[in-house]
Amino acid sequence: MATGLSLSSTSNLTNGQRIMIASAKEAFEPAAPDPDLIESERIPTGVKQWDISTYARLTDAQALTEGVDLSSVQQLSTNTLQLTPAEHGILVTLSNRLIRRQGDSSVVTVAGRQIGASLRRRMAKDVIALYDGFSKSTPGATNALDITHFRGAVAYLMTDNNSTFGPAPMPVQAALHVEQISDIIADISDPSTVAAGSSGTPTTRNGLSAEMLQRWYRGTDRLYGVGVVHSGNIERDSGDDAKGAIFAKEALYMVIANDADVTEEEDNSLRAKEYGIFQEWAEGERADAHGVEIFSDAAATI
Repeated sequence: MATGLSLSSTSNLTNGQRIMIASAKEAFEPAAPDPDLIESERIPTGVKQWDISTYARLTDAQALTEGVDLSSVQQLSTNTLQLTPAEHGILVTLSNRLIRRQGDSSVVTVAGRQIGASLRRRMAKDVIALYDGFSKSTPGATNALDITHFRGAVAYLMTDNNSTFGPAPMPVQAALHVEQISDIIADISDPSTVAAGSSGTPTTRNGLSAEMLQRWYRGTDRLYGVGVVHSGNIERDSGDDAKGAIFAKEALYMVIANDADVTEEEDNSLRAKEYGIFQEWAEGERADAHGVEIFSDAAATI
């Protein structure tokens, strides 16, 4: 017979001890605001393709001479973006035994939230992929985003850079990686760039800079009248750079063919239930001159 103090880790005694499992936690799902930042439209049932047409501007009106016929006639023309919705979806299969035995939480409810978040994430990433398509880009890989690039992008959008589309209609918005937003905040609150206050010292912080230091960032703030949105699904590339964008809402377009279709199907031979969610959409760039890609360093601050 063994001798000595009996411990909880004694091999034979551990077999008789109960195991308590805490309620499972769900992974945090980052915000996916990008689909809400662009123009979107529902297409009628039975329509396979949606064409978005934009009238191009006519040339400037001419100075005329009395008695001389105006022979130059302008023709109306449109720029057309053709979008054909494609189906997207995800499936989760749960065994009947798992559903019966999951006592600490409803695994079916969790599965529903998870597949819904997955579909939304896919839609957001499809929109984010469009940011790379804007011809104008600033400041470039390895460069930190600062206030000069930000206001320069806004000025570019407000300039008549394209004879067809004209300047971007206000307001415009920015969808950025949070480290890009962090660089902007650092630039604004840097003591060397803050205007001197009543004391005359260059380190006096006031106005917007003081607010930034007090409350950091609330998820959606405005800078130069531009709404700055944290797009949680913008990813860094292998060089720690990220691609966001500053753009007018109508620069990008999405067509949605249907509401999200949630399905539940039993597989009796497998003794399981299959839960799915499906939706059709398509997205595209409508006006290249109305957006600026923000391609900049997004390396972790710490």
